[in-house]
Amino acid sequence: MQVRHIPSKRNQRRKRVAAYCRVSTSRYDQEESYETQHSYYMDYIKANAEWDYAGIYADEKSGIKTANRPGFQSMVADALEGKVDMILVKSISRFSRNVVDCEQAVKMLGSHGISIYFEKEMILSTDPSSSMILSLMAAIAQDESRSISDNVKWANRERVKRGVYKQGNNRVLGYDGVDGKPVPNKDAYKVKLIFQLFLEGMNFREVAEELEKRQIKGLRNTPITARGVGYILRNEIYVGDKLLQKRPPKNFLTKQPEKNVSFESNYLKEDHEEIITREVWESAQRMLSMKTCTDKPGVSNKANAHHPLYGKVFCADCEAAFVRKTVLNKTLEDGTRTYKKVWKCAEREKGKKGNGCKNNVILEETLLQEISNQMEWGWTGTDNFPYDRLEEIEYVEIGEEGIAVYEK
Repeated sequence: MQVRHIPSKRNQRRKRVAAYCRVSTSRYDQEESYETQHSYYMDYIKANAEWDYAGIYADEKSGIKTANRPGFQSMVADALEGKVDMILVKSISRFSRNVVDCEQAVKMLGSHGISIYFEKEMILSTDPSSSMILSLMAAIAQDESRSISDNVKWANRERVKRGVYKQGNNRVLGYDGVDGKPVPNKDAYKVKLIFQLFLEGMNFREVAEELEKRQIKGLRNTPITARGVGYILRNEIYVGDKLLQKRPPKNFLTKQPEKNVSFESNYLKEDHEEIITREVWESAQRMLSMKTCTDKPGVSNKANAHHPLYGKVFCADCEAAFVRKTVLNKTLEDGTRTYKKVWKCAEREKGKKGNGCKNNVILEETLLQEISNQMEWGWTGTDNFPYDRLEEIEYVEIGEEGIAVYEK
């Protein structure tokens, strides 16, 4: 019997070749490196008579995890759809500094007949002898990233101990960064007005509405929301203080706070020129504490069951606590009823008479997912939500602008 080999369609045509470029930081010289890589690979691919140009995929920001690089994700998706046969990349560290991600991506692409050529290491991923070398080099790249992360963390710790920090420009309403320190600017009066209105008895929503009436805007000429009012009232920078290292350092691979890693904060009192007086600041903090103490008694349900989020979720409009409810989801064809968990403002019930809060009801799954996204915990469903990590959250506000999660 004669056996005839039929080559795959991928091997019968000219090879479609793409390149992947990435720079590690936003520094100017690195951006030039990105431009150089881009033009180099475009010319290199088009100069090969046996290749068809399949594009240049790029990410201009650092990303240990491939999931955080849209250019990388787009490249993989196109390759799996048959648009790319081979990928050129400058080095393994440019492809991925995460061993697991690197090996998974290479294996997945290889299973679809897609090869990756690492120019610096001169490794072709589909070469049978490349597997061990590729794993070793990827491990070295990951360890290099870990070493850089450790050095950065050490430098940050030393700066915190010395009380050294750099204040960026136009990042805080009312302040400019001058020689790395906050200096009050022309918007300082807006901050003073917010504290004044709050101490006169207005809640966050009422303060925001008053600012809108006066056409007073926040950073980048955007409206100051009720959520923004709460943030300003709690920010110690306005009394001339500065809290350095507010939260645990993040793991260089997961980008999540390392709960078990000890760290030291440093509260700098009278660090820079204040916008509001110490007396005004302390009065506002007392009122904020009274608000929290007043709201918390209304967050437990009738059965006195305690949900981990009780006492942490508040309305950005009226400042009341959000409560958890069970509501009808739908009725199946056989008459079976299904239910769902939602959160709603405790003052919403009065809305039936037309004088209650109009804030929307939110699905519990949506709330948990948004908390996970903002805290970078990773979302894998409600059953896997890390309730034990809620201690990292000071409180959550829900309003028309969305959900805001405030870390401790």
